[in-house]
Amino acid sequence: MSVTTILLLLFMLFGFVQSPSTDAKIGLGEEFKIRNGEEVFLKEEKLRIRFRSVTQDSRCPTDVVCGWAGNGEVLIEVVRKNKRQVVTILNTLLEPKEIFYKGYKIRLVALNPYPKIDEPIDQKDYESTLIVTKQE
Repeated sequence: MSVTTILLLLFMLFGFVQSPSTDAKIGLGEEFKIRNGEEVFLKEEKLRIRFRSVTQDSRCPTDVVCGWAGNGEVLIEVVRKNKRQVVTILNTLLEPKEIFYKGYKIRLVALNPYPKIDEPIDQKDYESTLIVTKQE
């Protein structure tokens, strides 16, 4: 095989290795779900949001009585057009629950699945519900 053929195959391979994305039409003011590791693109706004990971999940499991509700903490990445990207943490209970970025407000509405006693959650199973609105 020639070097050119190998390089062409490598470029093709890396072109297909991208983070999963959701092509669903998402508009401002509409809640949407995004799985851990995925990204969404709000085409009209040229805004991309990637759910990078759950950095902490201390939420009280169902069927357990806790003295504190606990908090779920997610790491998201936001970028608009060719602007500087922002990587930030959003929380289910603590602040910040929302961020302001380039005229938009991005708020974490929910984090699922909810913890159950003696059932650890795999990172790939997490799903965030977010909402994007124009900054007021």
